[in-house]
Amino acid sequence: MKKENPLIRSFADIDSIASEQGPKTLAVLAPEDEEFMLAIKRSSREKIVRPVLIGNKKKMETVADRVEFDISGIEKIFEEDRQSIADLGISRLFAGSVDIVSKGQIPTSYVYRSVIQAKSRIKDRVTISVISLWEIPGVDRLIILTDTGVNINPNFRAKVNITRNAVHFSNLLGYTKPRVGIISSEREIGESMGSWQDAVRLREVAMSGDLGICEVVEATSFIKMFLGKRKTLKNYEDIDMTKLPEILLVPNLDTGNILVKLDFFLDVNRRSLVSTSKGPVIIPSRSDYSDSISGELALGVVAADRIKTGTN
Repeated sequence: MKKENPLIRSFADIDSIASEQGPKTLAVLAPEDEEFMLAIKRSSREKIVRPVLIGNKKKMETVADRVEFDISGIEKIFEEDRQSIADLGISRLFAGSVDIVSKGQIPTSYVYRSVIQAKSRIKDRVTISVISLWEIPGVDRLIILTDTGVNINPNFRAKVNITRNAVHFSNLLGYTKPRVGIISSEREIGESMGSWQDAVRLREVAMSGDLGICEVVEATSFIKMFLGKRKTLKNYEDIDMTKLPEILLVPNLDTGNILVKLDFFLDVNRRSLVSTSKGPVIIPSRSDYSDSISGELALGVVAADRIKTGTN
């Protein structure tokens, strides 16, 4: 019987566990920007990661000098072609010679292409998807939003796989039976929308156990999740955030990408990654600051450790 993972309720929990479990070997794809290099410097100094830098020699060395980071003793692989950089890092992850991969100043499409190719070589048919975590003040657990970065308009089978990925990752965080909310619009007149029909079918699949141990809630909108059985909401103070499911599945990429980036306006914090069977891939935005990138690297360390040690 597999050991249950201790429950992670906050990013502070993640940071604390990462400091205990590190350092993990990290392949960094094109760390040719000051914010990315600062994050690697901080995470390396705190012994959270052991970096392997892959990219343009001159650019990496110039940026390292700017942030006063001595990379002379760090393993480096010099390469200029962007796809080759991604391939080198992902191949190392799937070969087991690094624990985590993080993209730096490189388009995400190159990284996804490398992951898909590496998965095909080992005949891994799991649908890749981006898992984003929200930390919401006053809520004593983390909320997963998915897919927020890969699948443009997933069909029902892809949604089954995306949901299964999220349930598995929720298990890694210590949630033994996460609630899943399938976000969709719902028409009262005319034919039901495809996303709502998918929600009904996903609830049936969940009952069969094919999504893992989870519960798909009946509500498909935020207002119904928060209202419960009440008919109206008189004021915002009536919102019970504990009703928010641990996992939120969005109907398409547009919805997921827009929703998850509301952290720029809302009082929430966000960290994201792609979880593969061989380890996590961190995908910071080019506009992210070093503190945010460091936080995602800590998440990657915890995920890498729990992926290798097994889930509950």
